Amino acid sequence: MLPYKSMIKLDSNSRMPIYVQLANGIIKEISCGNLVPGLKLPGSRTLANHFEVHRKTIIATYEELEAQGWIETVPAKGSFVSKKMPVTKAQSFNVQKREIISPLQTSLFFIKKRFSEDVNEMVPKFTTFKYQFDDGVPDLRLAPIHVLARQYKSVLNSKLAAKKLNYTHDLKGNISLRKELAKYLSETRSINVTTENIMIVRGSIMGFYLLFQIILEKGSNVIVGETNFKAANEIMKNAGGKLITVPVDGQGIDVERVAEICKKKKIRAIYIVPHHHHPTTVSLSAERRMKLLQLAERYKFAIIEDDYDYDFHYESSPILPLASSDRVGVVSYVGSFSKSIAPAFRIGFVVAPEDLIDEMSKLRRFVDRQGDVLLEQAIAMMLEEGEVRRHMRKALKTYHQRRDFFCDLLQRELGDFVEFKKPDGGLAVWTKFDKKINMTKLSEAAAAQNLYIADSRRYDPIGKELNSTRLGFASMNENEMRAAMKILKRGIKN
Repeated sequence: MLPYKSMIKLDSNSRMPIYVQLANGIIKEISCGNLVPGLKLPGSRTLANHFEVHRKTIIATYEELEAQGWIETVPAKGSFVSKKMPVTKAQSFNVQKREIISPLQTSLFFIKKRFSEDVNEMVPKFTTFKYQFDDGVPDLRLAPIHVLARQYKSVLNSKLAAKKLNYTHDLKGNISLRKELAKYLSETRSINVTTENIMIVRGSIMGFYLLFQIILEKGSNVIVGETNFKAANEIMKNAGGKLITVPVDGQGIDVERVAEICKKKKIRAIYIVPHHHHPTTVSLSAERRMKLLQLAERYKFAIIEDDYDYDFHYESSPILPLASSDRVGVVSYVGSFSKSIAPAFRIGFVVAPEDLIDEMSKLRRFVDRQGDVLLEQAIAMMLEEGEVRRHMRKALKTYHQRRDFFCDLLQRELGDFVEFKKPDGGLAVWTKFDKKINMTKLSEAAAAQNLYIADSRRYDPIGKELNSTRLGFASMNENEMRAAMKILKRGIKN
């Protein structure tokens, strides 16, 4: 008899009944050719003894397999793998090899690999650690969950709830939220647009995906910062973009270098984070902003403005977005509420010329039939009642204090090992470590002590080692930061 117990693993802790586990296991063995058409299966008593289960369990297994057409039962003879099954070349059977076999992979002829190997690492797994110097994540303990829950419940209890539970024809997103956003953007960012210039998306990543799929063609030249938000880079490359990197200094991306490139090559778009560039946190100077807008108008390329943390500015009023000064429709502005409320609530928005929004809407149908209408309505109500602004005022005061405390702590404890500039805003500090410090080993040592710190390679441009990383401060209170800093300092000295 074949070693069925080695071939099929049962999990007594699984919620799936044992007879279903057995049936699924036999189906897999038939599918991969180890149990061939016409093969007689062991009798119910024999297999029950083999797996140490009740005979009725095996009878139920065979009944399930027969009902699905995998086996045939012949009276007085037994159960057989159905002869109607196509013959599959069996894999060589090796118990040890089968226990460590890799997960099933699609044949290469069936897929086209379009992403680099490190795409899955773009979202760091810092949530599993007690302490984290993360990428710049808000403190979820401050999120206005009770307010959002109240508004969500209000939407569900309203007379229009049934209508909102149905399909929506408007792929641009909830009209109430777009109306409130149009007012909010005008009042806070001086971006004056109509609802037809706004699309609600499930976070900024989705917005970038739709934008670049529409704007770019295969081989389109796209300018990005030399060190840049890697997820955006991958989205651009996936859409066919050819990335051209430009240095980023203390005043943001080098616009003079952009001008030189435009004289030599046809540029389709530029991706830019003018307000707290990711990862370096520097802001694009006003002079460079105006120069960039002029270049876009002259050379007719699109500006994709990522403004992921506009609301977090501590020293003075934040510099207005490029979109507020766009006269000819070259800027597409992308933002979200992921940091203002919480990352789990995937509500972002794209502000762009109406014809571009229309094209994105058509593409959206094949990606996401519609957004979360109820959540969008609840956030619209929060905006209308001023709840978002009230929350941001409280949160901003807390993050301001935490930034000051963290920068003082960082200088006092690690001043001999790091260089950094206190950021004007944002939720993280771009920190350059002494070249003698191996950031990979430091990250691993910190992880062993329940502290997350990103390996600097995460932010390195191709061919360069910056030995720098982002140290997020917003998600920890002062006591947590002290404890985390002790671990980090210990890791450096050891």
